[in-house]
Amino acid sequence: MFMRKVFVFLLVSLFIVIGLSWSVYATPEDYYKATGKRIEKFNEAPMLAELVKQGKLPPVEQRLPKEPLVVVPEESVGQYGGTWRRVWKGPSDRWGIPRINQASLVFWDKNGEKFVPGVAKSWDILENGKVYVFYLREGMKWSDGHPYTSEDILFWVDDILGNDELTPAKPAWYRLLDRVEAPDPYTVKFVFKQPYALFLLQVANRGFTGSPKHFLKQFHPNYTPMEEIEKKMVEGVHNTWVDLFNDKSDFLESLDLPVLTPWKPVTDPTEQFYILERNPYFWAVDIEGNQLPYIDRIRHEYVQSSEVIMLKAISGEIDMQWRHIGLLGPGPGVLPLLLENAKSGGYRVLRWKTDNGSVSMVMLNISDPPDPVLGEVFRDVRFRQALSLAINREEINEILFNGLAEPRQASFVSGSPYYDPEWEKAYAEYDPDRANKLLDEMGLKWDSRHEYRLLPDGRPLRFTIQVTGQTHVDVWTMVKEYWKQIGVRVEIENLERSLYDSRLSAHDFDAQAWVMDRASQPLVDPLWIIPGSTEYASAWYIGWADWAGSYLEGEESLKEYLQQEDAIVPPEGIKETLEKLLDVWKEIQNTSDPEKIKELMKEVTKIHRENLWMIGTVGEDISPAIVKNNFKNVPEELVTATPFFSPWNAMPIQFYIEQK
Repeated sequence: MFMRKVFVFLLVSLFIVIGLSWSVYATPEDYYKATGKRIEKFNEAPMLAELVKQGKLPPVEQRLPKEPLVVVPEESVGQYGGTWRRVWKGPSDRWGIPRINQASLVFWDKNGEKFVPGVAKSWDILENGKVYVFYLREGMKWSDGHPYTSEDILFWVDDILGNDELTPAKPAWYRLLDRVEAPDPYTVKFVFKQPYALFLLQVANRGFTGSPKHFLKQFHPNYTPMEEIEKKMVEGVHNTWVDLFNDKSDFLESLDLPVLTPWKPVTDPTEQFYILERNPYFWAVDIEGNQLPYIDRIRHEYVQSSEVIMLKAISGEIDMQWRHIGLLGPGPGVLPLLLENAKSGGYRVLRWKTDNGSVSMVMLNISDPPDPVLGEVFRDVRFRQALSLAINREEINEILFNGLAEPRQASFVSGSPYYDPEWEKAYAEYDPDRANKLLDEMGLKWDSRHEYRLLPDGRPLRFTIQVTGQTHVDVWTMVKEYWKQIGVRVEIENLERSLYDSRLSAHDFDAQAWVMDRASQPLVDPLWIIPGSTEYASAWYIGWADWAGSYLEGEESLKEYLQQEDAIVPPEGIKETLEKLLDVWKEIQNTSDPEKIKELMKEVTKIHRENLWMIGTVGEDISPAIVKNNFKNVPEELVTATPFFSPWNAMPIQFYIEQK
């Protein structure tokens, strides 16, 4: 009963996909009960059959778990073989890899409406959401053939997350955890201190499959003497055992790391081609018993610019890609170019939908600004309201997005269970006269020529917006001209992603622009709305993230934080507002009633629309993907969202390349 209640508040009603769709069954027996069809035998890719013939691999029946996951393909049973050609921007682009290559105890279904089995074949939710029990697949193995058991999950929780040297900043869910138990090798139980209705959202988003204990324990002092670990450390590379452990556990760079994912890296990510090759022990099959994935290899070609990516796309050199085409790409303005070249390039263009609350929003550094005088101006909500009112969103939509997006404030999308129409419209109309009046009220005077406004200390009111990617450059270049009408001067600085991130971490920015994703299922990852609720932080509260995290942990943690010399605490007025927001979040985490959660989320959206910490432009946009004509089983329609790790919710393990 409780499981059904949990699902009620997860539904995203805006995006309804009809027609064919991939699906899964927990086991072959479940597939038989539902369809009356039995999977009589298991088959394998020719490249693996050859290794079996050579005695280098055991037969497929011995590599699969006793009860593998069964995947029903999107359109048809596929063909084995081929190399999936993609592009990426090198190691700094690492988070694109898990979006096509991952393992999780449970997955989202294609539409983000419910959870489906993954590594866990089933699960129970007990004691009103205080206890979660997952049942693993007997006989399942890591990519090196070693058994996968509940011990691997215990190792991850106790020895990695629980180790303060390896994980000094704990995930929010971990702070609520009482203990993890493993009653047997194929059962794992998470017990929380109090009901935690949001846990399955975390599991589907973050995997929770553990780490390969048999491999990583040789680098961990709980299992291996330090003198033995030190012998493995490389001088000039590893200063501590933590450096060594992190190197060996890096999913991108550690080629020796056993994995549960469908493909495993076989080349160094710094090479021109970063190649993933099929995992011979992957734990899923299709409806005819063919071990998945269908595709042998994924090849990522290193490119430095978005322009080169687009040239490769329209010339047909990419087999299937959404990242850097739609997501992080040039924007919907590129759609005509893609369509114009589709026939000659031998590809089709998919118009996937996003859950973006704003394609590009700006966040002012109000928490720890490099310029204190500018920071005081930023902290006045009237300034943020004025900036928002001075943006012509309708014009941005027509010029940059071909009218395919929605002019709106940075807020939850209209299909979210927590959609707030007042937040969507808050200060989102184009009214430069009203914006000027607000700035006048603040006492921000014009210069003698009436060209720009002045800061309280007499300097020109100007600041820099840091961005990464052409879409953000285009949007804020337009906004730059709008803001001249209200006397605010800005510069746009387009940074490489790793530099953008390092500036954020160092609080070294006036303002940063990013996409407000996660706007359909915000409870999965409340990065944008709740300070301190995740191990990451967004630009508007980055300086207060540690304070907020300590506040959420409790009085003792907060007291300890406040004793630090470098503690950054919100000023009076803002502090009380944030405490109220954090108190609401605490209540949400401890609530199992979906209707109560909806009421509490109304308080969250009210606080945000009144404070406007994020200033949006347009959202709910179309996000194109390209697919070669011989590349099959890719959904024509898809909701793309960070919580779903899109395009993982297209289920890449059932993609296939039609062989000639």
